[in-house]
Amino acid sequence: MDVQPGHCWRCEEKILPEHTVPCSRCPMAVYCSTQCQVKDSNRHSTVECEMFEEKICSTCDKPGKTLVCSACNNAWYCNADCQRRDFPLHKTTCREVLSTIKEISKYLTRLVIGYGDYPEYFGNTIAVDFLRLGNNEWSGKKVEEQRRDRDYRVLSAGCGDLRNTVLTAASLPSEYQGKLHVTLNDLDPFVLARNVLFLFMLVRFADTDYIASSLTTIWYSLHISKREFDLIKTSLDELIQMSAQQLSDATRGLVSVLDEELRYLRHVWRGWQSLECRRGNPASINLRKQRQKMFENSDNFFKVERSAYLRCLNANDRKQMEKWFEHGLFLPCEANQRDIPFDNPTLTAPEASKLIAPNGCVQLLERSPEMPKEVDKLQFKYLISPKRMPFAVWDCLRVREHITPGSDSSPMVTYHKYVTNLLQKGRSLIRQKRLLIHVSLANYLAFPKHHQTLKMPSYDRIFTSNLADYDGFAKLLQIFKPLLNASNSYSVIVTEVMGFRENAAPNPWELQKTKGEQHETLDYSALHCFLQYLRADIMAGGFHIPALKDVPSFDSVKKCQGMRMRDFRKELNKLVPFQYRVNERDLTLVNAGGRAVEWLLPKTES
Repeated sequence: MDVQPGHCWRCEEKILPEHTVPCSRCPMAVYCSTQCQVKDSNRHSTVECEMFEEKICSTCDKPGKTLVCSACNNAWYCNADCQRRDFPLHKTTCREVLSTIKEISKYLTRLVIGYGDYPEYFGNTIAVDFLRLGNNEWSGKKVEEQRRDRDYRVLSAGCGDLRNTVLTAASLPSEYQGKLHVTLNDLDPFVLARNVLFLFMLVRFADTDYIASSLTTIWYSLHISKREFDLIKTSLDELIQMSAQQLSDATRGLVSVLDEELRYLRHVWRGWQSLECRRGNPASINLRKQRQKMFENSDNFFKVERSAYLRCLNANDRKQMEKWFEHGLFLPCEANQRDIPFDNPTLTAPEASKLIAPNGCVQLLERSPEMPKEVDKLQFKYLISPKRMPFAVWDCLRVREHITPGSDSSPMVTYHKYVTNLLQKGRSLIRQKRLLIHVSLANYLAFPKHHQTLKMPSYDRIFTSNLADYDGFAKLLQIFKPLLNASNSYSVIVTEVMGFRENAAPNPWELQKTKGEQHETLDYSALHCFLQYLRADIMAGGFHIPALKDVPSFDSVKKCQGMRMRDFRKELNKLVPFQYRVNERDLTLVNAGGRAVEWLLPKTES
């Protein structure tokens, strides 16, 4: 559900014709033509229509205004009389739903999940605009003058790479004149060291025409040119010598970080600095060989998934993407191998499992004097998950809007130009000193104490990546609600899960399929399955939050931890789509199990 109001639900044309074609079943989808409606009918009818269409009474089959069964959320009735008449038939199904929720709650794998070995250098979800002012504070017909220059503050917990920050900076309306304050919080020193290196380079070499393009190459390409390699070496040599204040001064106030946290980043930079990166040298790290070995040793599920992905592409894109899986290059133009003689040191890291605490908790960074010494002993190797690729984090629908008609460039070149353009826009904001980034190296569970100690202002947006997969919705809301800006009615916390089906093990939906024919068509991606998962997650509690004895109603879930959930069954999200239109994003390879829920502060009494 990622189409903006006023756009065609299929082709996303920004200006709809005078005579539009609305969906006959739900009030959400509007098309520019009958042709677009027909092309989208199969996908739309099984996704959005299920959520937004007029419901049919489960007793008398009459469409219209209905009341949902509060126990299972999967039956609708005209009135209480219809509900009473249907109860003898419905009670078995209803009880099975409650039983399923209890089973999911009992076996949620997030209770035992551990941190993976791969740093999020590429990210794992589509880049989003943190603010989307046109959907939120600027959604009125007239933008007041004071709104144009007000500052916004964003917390990105478990932030990963810079994709969301870069997209947000590039997406700000031209009329906006305020400052954007972003706090990047992550417990992975390798991810944050890379982010700070990139931000430093963007300022340090801001006067060079090629810096945005070079940064895009360094961000994603397995091999780089001598120019990019020299940029990295020069930057590392300077960063390693800096204090936190010197870093802030060198970036013109763009980056702030505590000295005690900077020392962890410094050891990462020293690790990259020590690597032999010239290809062909016997002592070279040989990233291509490492990458190929990683692909070969991947589990069969990934190999099947990659084959399915390639089959979905047109013939030309498939050929080009097969090449990318082979060479891993991401350059501004097709290049000869001799023009890119260096491996990219910033795509390396030690295995995270070597640094996980002995008790198995999800914590890559152990705050102890011994940690830097341990890092120095570790081997830096190619560590990008085989499932991660640049094309998965930049929306191919947006990228293709920038393709020159008649262009036959490869996806690598096209995406490179797109990301470079975003970085150039972000560089303009940095030059105006209107982008300010605070780096917080800490487990998100400890971040509120960090926030309080530094007396940091509250946030207009709090993004929590997919941390809900680890500690659940209730814990995230408990931690971050006090940090939300109560004076802004558009303040919001965004929670995401990436695989709610996989988190419920053993999988109760699979078990239901064996109980009778009425369950044979059950699809885990259906809305009612996510509703069950959401209720089960709240029931399970979280870190220091006790589990509930009874299954919570959906109405109580919407008020979890005193928050107010934006009801995705009745309205579209305003920041991150509740669910992406997977079939429309061939190159992007969207995670089909991903769901985003938005939480607001309770409405204040007038």
